[in-house]
Amino acid sequence: MEKQFNNPKNILVVRLGAMGDIVHVMPAVINLRMAFPSARISWLVEDKHKDLVECLPGIDEVIVFPRKQWQSSLKYPQKYFKIISEARMFLKKLRDKKYDVTLDFHGNVKSGLLTYLSNASTKIGFSKGYCKECNFVFTNLQITPQQKKMNRVDKYLTLLHGLDIEAHYQRPVFSIPDTDRLYIEDFIHKKHLNQKSIAIIHPGTSLFGKYKRWPPKNYADLADRLLQELGYSVIFTWGDQEYKIVEEIVSFMQYQATIACKTASIKQLIALLQHARLFIGGDTGPTHIASCIGIPTVAIFGPKDPVIYAPYNDNAVVVRKDIPCSPCEKRTCGHVTCIHSVTPDDVFDAVCKLKKKFDFLNIA
Repeated sequence: MEKQFNNPKNILVVRLGAMGDIVHVMPAVINLRMAFPSARISWLVEDKHKDLVECLPGIDEVIVFPRKQWQSSLKYPQKYFKIISEARMFLKKLRDKKYDVTLDFHGNVKSGLLTYLSNASTKIGFSKGYCKECNFVFTNLQITPQQKKMNRVDKYLTLLHGLDIEAHYQRPVFSIPDTDRLYIEDFIHKKHLNQKSIAIIHPGTSLFGKYKRWPPKNYADLADRLLQELGYSVIFTWGDQEYKIVEEIVSFMQYQATIACKTASIKQLIALLQHARLFIGGDTGPTHIASCIGIPTVAIFGPKDPVIYAPYNDNAVVVRKDIPCSPCEKRTCGHVTCIHSVTPDDVFDAVCKLKKKFDFLNIA
């Protein structure tokens, strides 16, 4: 491939969301920084995921696309002119940055428009068939991944071929402010949770992906076995509109688990995850963060294809059932047999195998 740039000075990364996909893009961005150590690298991301991008060292500027703010304002017609004015100002500031290169890792019409309007001389994205909503029309350099079905991490690494970078996986290291670390350490200390190995269970998903949730009674039965048979301290983490889920799970339990303190930001959630020796969750952002950190991770999968969406690292295992209709790309499902077919015994067995593997590695 002909080299496009010897040394781009100003680079924009576009990945607006979601949490798991942002984590999957991070190894590519680390490669970008390694290839161009003196370049200015900015990341365009939606407001609700700003904190996660801020955790990654090597980003010079986090540019916030205020989707949540504008969506809330759309309820009030009297604010329409204000939104239009703010959007024009936002796009003007974006164009004024004078980017040499914009890389669109997101691959839909919204990210495509923002990539096009960034006014970068080179706009890199995925080719037709590897992006959504005709995203390819907004870029002037399209990259075709080696195959259709591949892990998202590998797919995102291939986008760097447009800059003649032969990228390899780099594990992100998160930078967490001391105030967030101390907040979590205070919670751990007050609850006396550091006297045993900590297992964190995250049973929730976004509302958009709630059909991927494992039943609360299954989480309760699993947590009881972790407490009774393996001697873990079990903490249930939760996000927006998920507290009632963990309350329901705890109400089903025979033994005492702990509901996590409120984590006001993703930085505090990461600080809490860093105390864990085991993580269990569904196909959701915190699962990918836990795996990325290096925690032994068990991911409970239902409809999504693990070849594409599984946690990337070898410290993670996926528990799922092979049934005729799974994997699928449906956004809703009336029965979700795939996720309901996974039993607490299935997940507990996976935990035991993973624990045995890591106990052996620690001895070795």
